[in-house]
Amino acid sequence: MIEPSGKSPSSLRPVHAVTVLAVAVIAAVVAYLAFGWIVGLLAFLIKTVIVVGVIAGALYFVFRHVGKSRS
Repeated sequence: MIEPSGKSPSSLRPVHAVTVLAVAVIAAVVAYLAFGWIVGLLAFLIKTVIVVGVIAGALYFVFRHVGKSRS
């Protein structure tokens, strides 16, 4: 008959704890970098839309003024 050994296979060993800690640290670093990249990309897109809008508004007012002065 097979009898259980003194150590339970389901117990948490120091190697498991170190592995879990390493995975948690790597996941936190990856999440931080990914979050920074996503926020940076969104900020870039928003700034681009604002700049294009300001340029389009300036051109609109300039051409509107030119059109009124010719009339």
